Amino acid sequence: MKRVLCPRCDGYVTFDETRCEAGESLHLTCPHCGKSFSLSHQEISAQDDAPDCGRIVVLENNCCYRQEFPLALGDNVIGRRNKGTDVDIAIESSDADLERRHCILNVRPDKQGGFVYTLSDCSARSGTYLREIRLGRRDRIRLDDGAIVSIGGTTFILYPAGCDEDAED
Repeated sequence: MKRVLCPRCDGYVTFDETRCEAGESLHLTCPHCGKSFSLSHQEISAQDDAPDCGRIVVLENNCCYRQEFPLALGDNVIGRRNKGTDVDIAIESSDADLERRHCILNVRPDKQGGFVYTLSDCSARSGTYLREIRLGRRDRIRLDDGAIVSIGGTTFILYPAGCDEDAED
């Protein structure tokens, strides 16, 4: 999975680069603003190949649709999508309890070749919850595979690198 910025709204568009073969173009539609655009196989190949660091899948929010976001090494700032807000994972939602900068999910490699995921709150008024436990202002909690996190009225699940969510059902 790769992601590119939408030329209209600067929202991220996630796509499967294997759907495009040499000499073809991949047509994409931005889930945020509806803009349609295309990328050639050469443009896709020219992008830096970031390692698969896992992803989060947003299941419940006020917009009532599933959203998926790839994670990057280092801090992944998570918040409500709003033009001009500097976050790494911008969740499309009208949830007033989901702040523009709500929490940080840090990804770092471990000695076994996997990744360690830690979660911290950005002093959000409505808090950040792991299962039903609220994180303190200075807490950094290690997340396990399939961790369920609630931020405001929004819930997401952590899928680590190489995990196929269909295999867990």
